[in-house]
Amino acid sequence: MKTFLSINSPNQGPRLRTCFIGFTYLLAGLGVACLMFGAVIPLAAGILCLTALAVCFTLELYRKIPILPPMKFSVWVTGLIVLPVIYLIWKPPILDLTVWFLVFILLTRFVFKSELNDYLYGYLISIVCLLIGALFIQDLVFGALFFSFYLVLCWCLMFYNMMVERVGTRCPPSGFHHAGDQEAAGFSLFGLSATMILASFLLTAAIFVSFPRLGLGFLALDTGEGAVSGFSKRVELGEVGRIKQNDSVVMRVEFRKNGQVFRPPPRVLWRGVTLDHYDGKTWISTMPLAWQFFNHRGQGKWLFTVPAPKETVVQEVYMEAFHTPVVFTYGIPVKIDGTFKKIQMDQGFSLQTQDRHSGPRRFTLIADVGNTQTNYPQPVYFHQRNLFPKRFLQLPETAPRTAQLAHSLVDGTDPDAVKAYKILAYLKNNYGYSLDMERKIHKGALEEFLFERREGHCEYFASAMAVLLRLNGIPSRIVNGFAGTEWNDLGQYMVVRQANAHSWVEAYIPGLGWKVYDPTPPDPAALFETSNPLAQRFDLMRLYWQRYVIQYSIQDQIQLANYFERETRNFKDRWQEWKIPSLSEMLDSLHNHPWALGWAVAGFLAWCILARKYQWQGTSWAPRPPFAVRAYRQMLKRLAARGIFKPKNATHLEFLKALHSLSPDQREAVEAITRFYERHRFGNLPFIPGEQHQIKTLIRQV
Repeated sequence: MKTFLSINSPNQGPRLRTCFIGFTYLLAGLGVACLMFGAVIPLAAGILCLTALAVCFTLELYRKIPILPPMKFSVWVTGLIVLPVIYLIWKPPILDLTVWFLVFILLTRFVFKSELNDYLYGYLISIVCLLIGALFIQDLVFGALFFSFYLVLCWCLMFYNMMVERVGTRCPPSGFHHAGDQEAAGFSLFGLSATMILASFLLTAAIFVSFPRLGLGFLALDTGEGAVSGFSKRVELGEVGRIKQNDSVVMRVEFRKNGQVFRPPPRVLWRGVTLDHYDGKTWISTMPLAWQFFNHRGQGKWLFTVPAPKETVVQEVYMEAFHTPVVFTYGIPVKIDGTFKKIQMDQGFSLQTQDRHSGPRRFTLIADVGNTQTNYPQPVYFHQRNLFPKRFLQLPETAPRTAQLAHSLVDGTDPDAVKAYKILAYLKNNYGYSLDMERKIHKGALEEFLFERREGHCEYFASAMAVLLRLNGIPSRIVNGFAGTEWNDLGQYMVVRQANAHSWVEAYIPGLGWKVYDPTPPDPAALFETSNPLAQRFDLMRLYWQRYVIQYSIQDQIQLANYFERETRNFKDRWQEWKIPSLSEMLDSLHNHPWALGWAVAGFLAWCILARKYQWQGTSWAPRPPFAVRAYRQMLKRLAARGIFKPKNATHLEFLKALHSLSPDQREAVEAITRFYERHRFGNLPFIPGEQHQIKTLIRQV
């Protein structure tokens, strides 16, 4: 390591001690950042921890810390005793208790140290923080944090070993406060080490790609969180509206038809949960379970048979860490496969996974999307008299004017399809869209929407239509899901956000089945949304991160192996067919591409100029020599210009004694430079202030 240190010139790079301390605190800061981005600790608490680290860094830079601990017993041992007591008395979440104990240990370790070896404990705690953050960060942010952490950790260990060489691992704080002050890390150290670290990182990535991927579902973290409000079996009016306040991405979907990219209509309804029972405030799903299925990745589950499919599309769905077991479908799902172990469906055709974790998931859906206005022809999965139609006509006590409105909108002789269309048109044309649903009067929420406020969001429109349909004897139910409208042109996929949460109605029309009705008028604010190219690029990177890192599987490895095998075979075929072009063919090619000749000539001239400038020495991986060596070499060059050359087998002192042709002043300057070279090159002595400037002046006198 000493080869890379310019120990004679601390002004030519950062001091060894500064590098050691700086990278140590930077590593701790990255560990805390992992906890912040994973929402393991609140943002304010994370900023407070980073501020404390900055204060400790400043104090250590000025040698105020670390100091010897005032107590002889270990904080680790004390924690093992105190933490169970805290848990038994106050019962905080185990994860929070563990994380805050680690942060406390991390900060106290910077203040109190018994020996240099204690820095390794800080590195270990930072690594644990990174691993905890990895459980909760499943997007591109973790990729940047991990690479930065990997690079900084390597530098930390590098400079730690340099400090150990100077003072030893058992050195107390008073002994290493000044270690490395007179030594500077040459900039070549950072360049070469970064190159080596990058090479090891690429090797690790290659191992990641090629190493057989096994199912590790038993390691999945159970976050203990329930389903998101709005997508559970019990939804109060207004909950979907609260979801719409969040712009986070829920899922990204790639569409393929016959192996080609398929672009769906501008507005796609992703069907989620179906709710059939209404008590005036809350919609509840009372549908019993239809079936359960244990999935084996790669086999999947056949769901429905479409007699005459109109447009069969393969949908690759990449779900973010959205805390709901609901599987959202577009069209009539024919087959489903994915990273789930167990899936079930109720009598309302709602699909849910039964896995215990809620991290990112991946589904492959084959669906018929040719007629999305009609979902399922049968009333329920198995026709049961106790389910249909009475469960879809159930109503709570309804205000008289609500019933009067329902009957006034239709003609009693109208077919059910016409009645449904008239109710749909009335709601769309006479009510406005608004997310502001603060209650102003103490009437029922639906009655207030229909007769007083006359504006609301999708939940109120869907609830109103379902109630009006039931009052007219038409079976209906509420569907909560998403209305996807955002298309990423760069990646050719659909982006669905929480802000796209939506509610609509399914009404059972004899002869047609469950028909889709969406009575909600367009949101005026959504009409002015524009696609940001920069945001699209960043979102595409997030998709690639989840697609090729988070959800990378054995099937992907097989496809990758087949791709390389195919490309290798094609390359061999092209190589066998290739022949050396003749002179006339090369001249014809240059004539057809004159710019290529210009670039070739420009490149050759640039190479000649650079080679002459650097005297054909080529590129060297060696670091920049210390100042004493450079000064002595410069002196030899000036002597060589006067016809005085140093023999290769002569030492610097032998050469000095042989200089008889110089004037007394010149010989005195050469002798001073030689003594300077000897003292600093072989004695490792620190510089005297102003000494470098004096040597440069003497060189000009030679």
